[in-house]
Amino acid sequence: MRRFLAYMFPNGHHMPEHKPEGAGAGNQWKLPPMLASMEDLKSELVFVSGLENQHRRKEFGDHAIGCGALLTARKPTKNKPFTNSSVDQIIADAQQGCARIPSLQLGTHDAGPSDQFGTYYTRSISWRGPVVKNDDGSMSFPAGEATPLGKEIDAQRAFDRLFAGSDPGASAAQAEMRRALRKSVLDAVVPHGGWLQTRLNPADRAKVDQLFTGIRELERDIAASGMGPTCSPPPEPTNVKDFQQKLDFLHTLMAIAFQCDLTRVITFMMGDALSNRNLGFIDDVERLGGDAGDHSVSHHSGQDGLVKKFRAMTLWKMEQIAAFLRKLRDLTDFDDQPLLNNTLVWINSEIADGNLHNHDDKPILLAGRLGGLVTTDRHVRFPTSRDYSKVKTYGDFFITLLGLYGVRVNEFGNDGKEAIVWQS
Repeated sequence: MRRFLAYMFPNGHHMPEHKPEGAGAGNQWKLPPMLASMEDLKSELVFVSGLENQHRRKEFGDHAIGCGALLTARKPTKNKPFTNSSVDQIIADAQQGCARIPSLQLGTHDAGPSDQFGTYYTRSISWRGPVVKNDDGSMSFPAGEATPLGKEIDAQRAFDRLFAGSDPGASAAQAEMRRALRKSVLDAVVPHGGWLQTRLNPADRAKVDQLFTGIRELERDIAASGMGPTCSPPPEPTNVKDFQQKLDFLHTLMAIAFQCDLTRVITFMMGDALSNRNLGFIDDVERLGGDAGDHSVSHHSGQDGLVKKFRAMTLWKMEQIAAFLRKLRDLTDFDDQPLLNNTLVWINSEIADGNLHNHDDKPILLAGRLGGLVTTDRHVRFPTSRDYSKVKTYGDFFITLLGLYGVRVNEFGNDGKEAIVWQS
């Protein structure tokens, strides 16, 4: 079982304190100060540095460029949904039929402004674009008309999509009886398919084939909708009133959705690109007073008070992500191992440094072992250069990533030309 979760947080890193000391494995590297809250998780992490994603095409609109390219490795097209598929959707297609919901898109708000490129690119990180299967068995994902997959931001609707109709108090026998009743109508209809086929003309037989194919797919959905023996839904989100409560609930929801095998691919946006959410509830931000907007404070221009607030904001975000990773670590998977063992969590922001708005040396934080395919507790550092012919890119990273999920590609995005070794 191979799961993938892309976790995006807005407005970049506090890069002066987000660079690990040393490179290599185990004691050869240390977490940077901004990741102090993840010290107990270090053995489950991989920090990848030195990669570039669209810095060579930098222009006004950095947040939208970075967000649009986050999982596509392709510079967005201004005010037009024209790009290639994002890696989460490619992974979901490769695992089609493994879980009831092929992929899940979640977030906390739809507040990203246009940033010169349109809200397509500040509010979405999941994209479905053209797909080509090549003669050699590899896949290509060229740029073309694409669809941004909107995210669910309402906690109750997200819960209902995953768990509506479930009863956590029901016994295994009762749950099986419920599923049997739901299938009974289908079971009554399907046996008549053969009888109908002998009495229809070719065009009508084709229509009936489509109908019964749909019925069989519905049967599989019903079968997959049952909870596993160690899985039960969380309480409904009746008291989710503010951002902090919603964030914690959605973290729990995503973890249990994985544990219940309701989906194997999730993208999550803690906030939209360019989000200026008020973070004045953070203690150090409140103590310092004044502006508490997430985006506006990131433009600190080196001013001491604003730097301190941006640092506090970024630390808080990392603490929330750490709490989510602990949920994955502490839940038990089907093989009695931690849920995180069979998962890869990809953690990133739309820009590297929140103040500089750069897209070079843009760090990626990974958590989880993907069933042993990823070796953790490492800092993998690629060399940086002003000569782009020598720089490794997010497109290169994604070629390797897709290979781990059984998808062979020879190029990806604008600049992905070769697989690079970061996983072992």
